[in-house]
Amino acid sequence: MTHTPRYLVVEDDALLLLDLVDNLADLGIASVPMTRAPEAMHRLLVQSFDALITDIELAGGTNGLELARSCGRLRPDLPIVVVSGGVRPRPGDLPPNAVFLPKPYQISDVMNAIRRQPVAHRHAA
Repeated sequence: MTHTPRYLVVEDDALLLLDLVDNLADLGIASVPMTRAPEAMHRLLVQSFDALITDIELAGGTNGLELARSCGRLRPDLPIVVVSGGVRPRPGDLPPNAVFLPKPYQISDVMNAIRRQPVAHRHAA
């Protein structure tokens, strides 16, 4: 039995979220779409994922950088891709297992960012 990779995708722009989920599905990757960081954090606590992809600017108070840092502490082995069209992270804003991509990005950019992370930090990509 083969493992189907599953990514948690957090984006509050519905069109961008659906586009990313569709692109991942085309690559054989299942995804769980979320629009808010608190709910995504809860999902990370109760389910297993192979990667996290999050926008920085999210509605609801908690942003994607906070989500990435919390996830990095809880799951230092989990590849994280942080994206944004306006905010650029400063040095130290991202956990060690995270890569930043500016918007607009291609799905190949996301997959390359996940693959670029050390093998010890990857379950699947």
